[in-house]
Amino acid sequence: MTIRKCLNCGKPFKPRSQVPQQAYCSDKTCQATRKREWKQSKLHLDSDYRDNQKRSAKDWAARNPAYSRQYRASHPDYVDRNRLQQQERNDRRKDGIAKSDPLPVEIPLPTGTYRLRILAPEDIAKSDAWIVEITLIS
Repeated sequence: MTIRKCLNCGKPFKPRSQVPQQAYCSDKTCQATRKREWKQSKLHLDSDYRDNQKRSAKDWAARNPAYSRQYRASHPDYVDRNRLQQQERNDRRKDGIAKSDPLPVEIPLPTGTYRLRILAPEDIAKSDAWIVEITLIS
């Protein structure tokens, strides 16, 4: 049997006789890489496998509804790191998530009666902010 070079670490290894096409050595990190790459490929190519994984994750989440809350409570370093990463992502966005001062310059509006119509739901930004259409009622 020939000696092969591991696709992950590059070290030479002797394939097992039971696995003639073996491409990764038996090191734990190399086997983890092999499994991760197999799963990514399977998720990309096999719609049945992808649907099964999605259903399985949804079922697990339904059986463990408080998991995320408990995990965050017991891992404050994770919470801090995640908060910092979210702030960095927000800073990279062009317009940011929400504007602290939506009207930086005063827009002169004539005196009168106006109709405000909400254009977007309140599902993002501040709870006291609306996106509206202003119409002068003459």
